[in-house]
Amino acid sequence: MRRRTFLTTATAAAGLGSLAPAPLTPAPASAQSSDTRAIPRVLTESTTSTGSPVRPERRFDLVAVSRSPERTSDASVRFELPDGWGAWRDLHFHTDGPDHLETNSTAMVRAPEGAIGYQVRGADGSDLTSVNVRDGERLTFGGPERTTLSAEGDEYRSMSGTSLLPMRTRAGWGADESLRFDDNGDDLWPAEFHRVQALTVHHTAMETTDDHAADVRAVYRLHAAEQGWGDIGYHLLIDPDGVVYEGRHSGEDGIPVFSGVPLPGHARSVTAGHAAGFNHANVGVCLLGDFTHEVPTRAAQDSLVTVLRVLCALTGVDPTREIEYVNPDTGAVTPQEAVARHRDWLDTECPGNAFADVFDSAIRERVARGRL
Repeated sequence: MRRRTFLTTATAAAGLGSLAPAPLTPAPASAQSSDTRAIPRVLTESTTSTGSPVRPERRFDLVAVSRSPERTSDASVRFELPDGWGAWRDLHFHTDGPDHLETNSTAMVRAPEGAIGYQVRGADGSDLTSVNVRDGERLTFGGPERTTLSAEGDEYRSMSGTSLLPMRTRAGWGADESLRFDDNGDDLWPAEFHRVQALTVHHTAMETTDDHAADVRAVYRLHAAEQGWGDIGYHLLIDPDGVVYEGRHSGEDGIPVFSGVPLPGHARSVTAGHAAGFNHANVGVCLLGDFTHEVPTRAAQDSLVTVLRVLCALTGVDPTREIEYVNPDTGAVTPQEAVARHRDWLDTECPGNAFADVFDSAIRERVARGRL
């Protein structure tokens, strides 16, 4: 694949300023300068599920299971350690994908340290992928690690009392930009923009590792390469410590999420792949973790409230309203909450039963209380 130069920029209340290009290149063996970072490329091994044990050739940190959304049977996974097999663990699937491609139902689970194999039952014919986030070729990333979106003077305030949203850039968390292009250097998923109508919350439905940037890289690799989308399906991601990560690439101007400077009522977001059939004009925010049986950390919840408040200020979306979502592609009209959960759009457990049960009081009402 032909690697492309990409830009990272910082935004401020007064506007947006471009910084120098940050090319993605293999890291030399010598130590990197202070303004570059060497981050390992994510490695994967894929196979088809037959119900038999799978023993990857290299160490692995995560296992992903992808199948057709029409398949609704229960599935589970267990891991093999040097001293034998562990207990079976239920897989929690959620459906997503770009509207121009077939959707997938995917589950991803963390492998215990030292695992040498795994076995999936109830999912014969599904695609299995073992993911190694630590041992790949090290790539060098330059440019700023962080950027901000700012809505100073607008209607909603973040948890800190301002309308400033800091986040780690794609270069900051180590997005291998070559995954966005085919062998001829053509963009696999060209950007398309629409005026924002709704905001939607997700979870990755996977236990996180100790390296949350690596978790983001794993999701990116699964979406962009293994599922063939060409990029990650979410606009923004949030880890258990409350750190926000830039998601779907939105163009060479370096402005996360949007096309140009976002203005309330006119802000246009890049179309992502987080709510199949409802991706256009819908900003997807995903929390790292599985919230089927437990809620996100307080730090993650607070950060999510901040993210949604700032997005509301930037786009003019009113979190207290129900809307009539109009699909810009098909014209179909769907009544919906302006700030929604993934399950409000589709038949899915996302963002997890435990979190979904408290979403109104824990998130939506707190976002609305940020209104001045």
